[in-house]
Order: sequence, then structure tokens, then C-alpha cells
Amino acid sequence: MPDSTSLLKYLQSIGKISEENARKVLTIQSTSHKTEEACIRQLGVVSEDDIVQAKSKIFNIPYVDLTNSKIEDSVVSEIPINLLEKYKAVPFERGERNVKIAMIDPFDIQTIQALQSKYPIGTKLDIFITSEDSLSSVLSRRVDDVMSSQVSTALEDVDDVPATQLSVSEDVTLSSSNLSSAPISRIVNSILEYGVSSNSSDIHIEPLDNRLRVRFRVNGVLIERLSLPKNLTPAVVSRVKIMSNLKIDEKRIPQDGRIPLKIGERRVDLRVSTMPTIHGEKVVLRLLETDTTSLALEKTGLRGNAYKIFLDALNVTNGIILVTGPTGSGKTRTLACSLLKVNDPGVNIISLENPVEIRVPGVNQVQINPDVGLTFASALRAVLRQDPDKVMVGEIRDGETAELAVQASLTGHLVLSTLHTNSAPAAVPRLIDMGIEPYLLASTLRVIAAQRLPRKICPHCIEAYPATVDVLKNITEVMQGAKDFNLINYLNGLAASKQTPGTTVSPAMKAPSIGPNGEPQIYLYRGKGCDKCDGTGYAGRIGIFEVMKVTEKIANLVMENVTADDIKAAAMEDGMYTMTQDGYLKALEGTTTIEEVLRVSRE
Repeated sequence: MPDSTSLLKYLQSIGKISEENARKVLTIQSTSHKTEEACIRQLGVVSEDDIVQAKSKIFNIPYVDLTNSKIEDSVVSEIPINLLEKYKAVPFERGERNVKIAMIDPFDIQTIQALQSKYPIGTKLDIFITSEDSLSSVLSRRVDDVMSSQVSTALEDVDDVPATQLSVSEDVTLSSSNLSSAPISRIVNSILEYGVSSNSSDIHIEPLDNRLRVRFRVNGVLIERLSLPKNLTPAVVSRVKIMSNLKIDEKRIPQDGRIPLKIGERRVDLRVSTMPTIHGEKVVLRLLETDTTSLALEKTGLRGNAYKIFLDALNVTNGIILVTGPTGSGKTRTLACSLLKVNDPGVNIISLENPVEIRVPGVNQVQINPDVGLTFASALRAVLRQDPDKVMVGEIRDGETAELAVQASLTGHLVLSTLHTNSAPAAVPRLIDMGIEPYLLASTLRVIAAQRLPRKICPHCIEAYPATVDVLKNITEVMQGAKDFNLINYLNGLAASKQTPGTTVSPAMKAPSIGPNGEPQIYLYRGKGCDKCDGTGYAGRIGIFEVMKVTEKIANLVMENVTADDIKAAAMEDGMYTMTQDGYLKALEGTTTIEEVLRVSRE
């Protein structure tokens, strides 16, 4: 790419970057070897679309937004989907002698030459610049179409295969060699590729009474994407078992395995679990991303005073930090982000996990294996002889592990762990129920954070709408206990910050006004549904938190063995926001919806 020294000045000239933020960009650039554009992205003060459109103007390259465009299948199918993902380019319009191609990096000469070789000699490539979100919207739709097409083609081939080859009995041995080119293999591969490309967290392959259902969990919600003939169940399940080194002739008990997978440039580990049901074996595959570049504590949803309290606790030398919540609430990711935050060559960090879901570079991660006697408790005993500075225990499940965690913190170690409770204050009575003395908890607990993961509103189809009187009443009641909080002042502050270049507040943000009867009129936000979010109105998830610092006042309450409600009241007096309150604030600023907050935070 040509020198982009004019990008910063251009963004300043159109009011997208303030003078103060421009100085920050130059400071970052002076202390690193990054380009000006990379520094602007790192600072996060300008949206992706603003950067792309600025480059379009500066370098006189036409800009195109493909988010809601309809592209002919014959145009985009001329180049295989895996190459389009690799090239980060997509053809969107075809003429007799020319092809219009949108690229994220239109200055990548090698990619342009590679694309040119895919077309007949004499075909002219018209290069356009587009954003990564715009490109992804096309590729994700294409992946969906490709999966449907590949599975349909494979099913046609299945019709030609004798029925004996589709069923697996205990006296039949299948191997990866004779399945690698089979239609069943192609069906499974298509399912896995779609799961990775659609950013699913889990894939469910479920035998029902009359069909085999395939569902993908996207943004925390299961969506059915494929239905296969019931007689394919044994062969599909066996293919997955072979890939994950499980026993294909064992169908009576659950099995666990793992599949390392590379699709395009992405490396993903799949955790495989099989379970016998009355209709056959069900398979669930959890996608574990091996790339840690997206892991950042700042991106979890922690912010403001809660973020400061949590970060301060990470930097102490001893004590216990707990992250609580149900399964699937993002606890493991928050702890992985925490380890990355404090990871340093001068610090010895050891984690005990079952299973190891996120690989953190530089951290000694231990896989718990109860079958051979390696439990959390026994591993924690051994870890304390490994000269650790910080220890992460994947989960405190019993009194023995809890007691060892307390002893580790008392002997000069910082211990991070998770606990299954509905709120941060509820962690205290839970640990006391496990047999931990209150005075030990009072002296070792530093911070307890509880979290959930509501879906985020799709930024491409977000719209504002006036809140009803009943909703406004509910918001007022929920936020009433928040210390020093005024709803109208808060909303006015958000609306004012929208005018500041580089703000993270949604562009749809509207200031409160006065209703027809003199009452305050506030606005909430929702997604209308578009191609980018598959019509759901949501894209991605964000954490909502309650972070409770164990102050001297709360420590005294812990020693008095009071209820969780008493501890919660004291924490709120100290300034703690509950998860629901944090979620409502994110809803008021256009990040999520009231409905999503209530869905995930309702106890």
C-alpha cells in the first residue's frame, strides 16, 4: 500500500479525529514500528467504514458497500470460496470483458495478479475498496449457499451408494481412508466449514424420530440450518468419531474427543462430545478458537469503575479473584483475557483447566484428567511446588479445591477461578457451604465478578424507538439503587459524547426529549434485521458485569456470616452496579436490548 501519511490529516479535516486524538496517534506511531493507519485502528477512535471511505477519497479508488447487495451466484461462484476468504476479495458484478472486484486491500498486487489468473485472458479487473464487515457479509452468505449446494450434491451421491455402506454395525470397521472421498465425508466437512465460517460456538448433530437435525449456536442462540435423512445418522456420527479418534463401535456410553482443524487461514480446535439417545447418538462439537489476538480484557464489556477494580485486583500479589455465572456466560474467556493482561516473562503463571479451551501463549496450562487421578485438588497441590506467582483454577467444584485455593492465596499467590453462582455476592455463602471459614474468606477474597452474555444489536440495521411508559417505569425502578445515578443526565451525556470524534456511542443514539404530556421521552434501540445479521437484528455478544470489591466493610459482613442480600446491599452502597443495571446502561446506549438483558440475567 502507498504511504498513508495523509490519512490522519484527512480524517482530521472531515472532523472524524480530534486534535487530541491525532496527537495520541502520533505518539503511538513514534513508540512503535506500526503504520499510521494501524495506529489509528489501535486507538479505536474512528470506525472501520470511515477509514475505508477516507482511503477511497485519498487514493481515488471507488468505494462499495456490499452489506445489503444482491450478487448473482454466477459472478461470485467463478472463484472458490476458500480462495475468496484467502484473498479477502469478492467479485460482485460481471461484464463481457470486465469484472468488478471489492477488496479490503486494493494495493495488494500479488492478490490482484492471482485473481487475474482465474479469468480468461483479456478480462479487465475493476478494483473497488470495501470494509471487512461488508466483505464478510457476502462471504458468510456465500458459505451458507455453498454448504447447501455441497450437501445437496453429496446426498445425490449417497443415493447411489448401497445401504450397507451407510450403516455402521459393531462388526464393520470404517477408516478415514475409505471415508475421505465418500459423500458422508463431504457432508461432514461442509458442516464443519460452515460452523467455522459462521462463527458458531457449537454444532449440534441430533438424530430425531424421522430425520437428522443439524443446528449451529450463533451469538448464544441455536439456529437450525440443515436437515438430513435419518438413515445417515450412523455414518455421519462414525465419520465424526473417526476424525476425533473415538471408538466407532462404542455406542452405549458418552465419549469425548478433539479435532484440530484448519479452514483457510484459521486454526480451530473442536471439542467433541457424543451422547446416546433413544434415536441414536447425538454429537456436539464446540469450536475453540486458537487465535488469541482478539482476546482483550477491554473488549469483554468490563468498563468504568468495574474495569478499574478488576484490573487493580489482577496486579496484587496474593488473594482470590472469582468470576461467577452459569455455563456459557463467558467466564473462561474473561479469565483468559485476564491472564493475557498480566502475562509477563518475569511472572510464572500456571492454569488448571478441564478442558483447556483457550490456549494462552506463555502460560503453563494443565489439562485435568480425573480418570488418572489428576483432579483440580491434586493438581493444585503439585502446582504450589512449581514456584507459581499466579494460579488459575478452571473451576472450584468442591470444598477440597476451595480450601487449597484459600491456602494458596494465604501463602503469597494470586488465585483466579470460577464458581457457579447467580450473582457476585452469592459466591460468599456458596464458599461457606463448601466448608471455608468466613474469616479466611474475609482475608483472601479481593474481587468477585458475575457476568452474562447478551447479544449485541447489529450496527448495520440499528434503529431508535421511543420507550413506553411501562418500560420507562421499569428502567427507573431498576436503576434506582445505582449510586449517584441520574437517568436524564446520563442520557444527555451520551448524546453529547456522540458528537465527539472517535466516540464509541452508537450513531443511532438520541437525546431524551419532552413528551406531549410534559413527561421525559427516552429512546431505546433494536435491530430491524438485515442480510448482515441474518434477519435477527443481533450480531455478536457483549458481557454485562457486576464487580464486587471486597472492602473492609464487606469483609466484616463476611465474618458475620450474613446473607447474600446483605452483602449485595453493602456493595451497592459502595458503588457496585448489578448485572441488570450494567445491562440497562448498555441498552440505553444502543449496545444491546432490554429484552436481551432480561433474558440472560433473570435468576
